[in-house]
Amino acid sequence: MRADLHIHTSASDGLKTPREAMEHMRELGVELVAVTDHDTVDGLDAAAETCRAIGMKFLPGIEISAHSNSEIHILGYNIDHKNPVFREEIAKVKEMRRTRNIMIGEKLAACGVKPDIDFSANGLGRMNIARAMVDEGYVKDVQEAFNRFLGPDGAAYADTRRMSPLGAVKLIAEFGGVPVLAHPKKYLQQKTLRLLVEGLKPFGLKGIETYYPTHSPEDVAAISAVADCYGMVKTGGSDYHGEADKALDYRPSSATLRVLGVK
Repeated sequence: MRADLHIHTSASDGLKTPREAMEHMRELGVELVAVTDHDTVDGLDAAAETCRAIGMKFLPGIEISAHSNSEIHILGYNIDHKNPVFREEIAKVKEMRRTRNIMIGEKLAACGVKPDIDFSANGLGRMNIARAMVDEGYVKDVQEAFNRFLGPDGAAYADTRRMSPLGAVKLIAEFGGVPVLAHPKKYLQQKTLRLLVEGLKPFGLKGIETYYPTHSPEDVAAISAVADCYGMVKTGGSDYHGEADKALDYRPSSATLRVLGVK
C-alpha cells in the first residue's frame, strides 16, 4: 500500500485546500494519506470526507511545532481530534504560533521587509510568510527567505514560548494518538537522534519519520538502525505543501499500519 503520511493543506501553510490536496494525492497513486497540518486539525473533516468519496484510506493527523533548544516537530496520528479538551489544548498551541508570527512581522519591519500579509491570521506559518516575501520581491526564493530572515540564524527569527517536544508527545498520547518524530535528518547530523528518542520514548514516542524526500539511502539506513534499536515504527511522508511534488515511494510495513491503527 503506497502511503504519504505528511501532507499540509490550506488549513495551515499548504497551498491546496484539503479537498484539492487529497485529490492530488489520489492522482499520484497514493492509497493511504495523512493530513498533518501545523498546530491545527481544522482541515481533517474535509480531507476525510474527500478520501471517502474517492476511495482513499485516510489517517487524521497533526504536526506540532515544538521547541527545545531548537524547533523539534512531532507528528501525531489517529488522535481523538474532535475531543473538546484536545481542541482547547491545541488552541493554546495555535495562540503561541500567532504570537510568534506577530513578532516575526515586527522583526521583518525593522529590517525594512514589510510583506502584505496579516501576521495575526489563523493558520499562518513561516512558509506563508516566505512565499509572500518572494512574491513581493524581497527575496529570490523561499530558501533565501529562511536563510536570511526566518530560519534559526535569520534576522527575523522569533524564539518565543512554545510547547516542548515532551509536552507534544504527552498531549498526542493522552488523546489516543501515535507520536512520531518528524524529519529527523538534522538530529542524525547533530548526533542527537538517539538522545532525543531515549528522552521521549518513556512518554509515548512510538515512531520516527524514516522515509522522507531529502533522506539519502545512507540516512534511511542510519535512522532505521535507531528505530530498530528503540522499537520505533518507521513512517514516511513527503511534507507536501502544494508546490512541486517530492519524490517518495513509501509503503508502510504491517507492523507500522497496526501501530497507527490503519485497518
